[in-house]
Amino acid sequence: MFSLLSSGSNAHGQLALGTKEDAHTFSRCIFYDGGSNTTNLSEDIIHVASGGNHTLLLSERTSGENGLTKRTLWGCGNGAFGQLGECMKDEDQLVFRRMDLKLAESGLECYQPRLICCSWETSYVVLSGEGKSDVILSMGGNDFGDLGVGQSAPPKSFHVVSFNHLRITGLALDQVHLRVISISAGQHHVIAQLHVQLSNQSHRVLIVGWGAARHGQLGDAPNLKKNPVFISLPKIVEVPLHPNDSIVRIALGHQHSVFLHDSGSLIGLGSNKKSQLAGLDGLRNVSSVGCTWNGTYILDALGILYATGDNSRGQLGHSSQLPSVLPSPVEVSFATASRISNIACGSEHVLITRTESPGVTPEVWGWGWNEHGNLGLGSTLDIRVPSKLWPRDVEDVDSSAVVTGIWAGCGTSWLALRSMNHE
Repeated sequence: MFSLLSSGSNAHGQLALGTKEDAHTFSRCIFYDGGSNTTNLSEDIIHVASGGNHTLLLSERTSGENGLTKRTLWGCGNGAFGQLGECMKDEDQLVFRRMDLKLAESGLECYQPRLICCSWETSYVVLSGEGKSDVILSMGGNDFGDLGVGQSAPPKSFHVVSFNHLRITGLALDQVHLRVISISAGQHHVIAQLHVQLSNQSHRVLIVGWGAARHGQLGDAPNLKKNPVFISLPKIVEVPLHPNDSIVRIALGHQHSVFLHDSGSLIGLGSNKKSQLAGLDGLRNVSSVGCTWNGTYILDALGILYATGDNSRGQLGHSSQLPSVLPSPVEVSFATASRISNIACGSEHVLITRTESPGVTPEVWGWGWNEHGNLGLGSTLDIRVPSKLWPRDVEDVDSSAVVTGIWAGCGTSWLALRSMNHE
């Protein structure tokens, strides 16, 4: 069986705890399924995505008979702008509910959700169907062109983001052959990596983006005064690449974007006002990267985690209260034999998983901004150096439960657990 724990900001019920009170310790989320509430799922929790006051969750179930997988989309929190679909606009959703987007009514009945992400008041769902081109849906707010469908988007349950207007050396994209490799969202900008076929039958991998653009987070921004505030239709984001190199991860902050190359190098675009891009171009052998609103976090191949950017709330994970000038190591206190296996960056706090060896339950550590109790430690004091968040003690979870996923949002944190006792 699977369960999800959450802590932090909850003014609109975005923690799915059945209340609108902030949670200062990790508590089990509630799912409304088939007429009753439950804290356990028989479906694996694949991903959690958080907006300003809403949350999406993607779960997956595999059929034992034919091996087919079925993915389900859930939502909670504030849906007033349509970010949870038309069926959840009337009032805040205090528990996770299945999101019925009525895909069949739009001719998308053979699709199911594969990827999700959220900007501030907007949600994005990538749909995939066997033998079909992928589709990106956007729904919710459009203040900074977040929907990707033009500045004056009519009210709809959801919008389909189109790339028909894009050209590569004069060639159009054939949207019959489009695969979304990844999609990421900052506070008000979105970047997706696409594998496309062009009108001459050749294939390309493209980086496209839309939304807030003033600081160059979508590229082409040498002069801030002349930059558009936002771009409401997808544009091609030019990211310098070495020959035979490729982008393997994209992380977005509030006003910056970071691209991890297969070669282990980084490229940053956008604002460097708080040193969130400082020194990135000199790093090598990077294995993972993440962004808070005003910071960048880099894990190298040796398992050392570096951070650069804003440090006003202890986000950089070291005892000094000084801002960064270049990436500096996060002051982890556990043994070097341990390894950091995952990074989850929220608005201004960070979670990591620590794994000592195969078969040992991973620990979750965290630090940074904690005004809403989003680090789950029972207080609202900011945490400047990494502290162990989970498990807190033997009563927190049964002895067989293991952490299978960590996520961080806008003052929120999430831990997915799998219990072997209910197999």
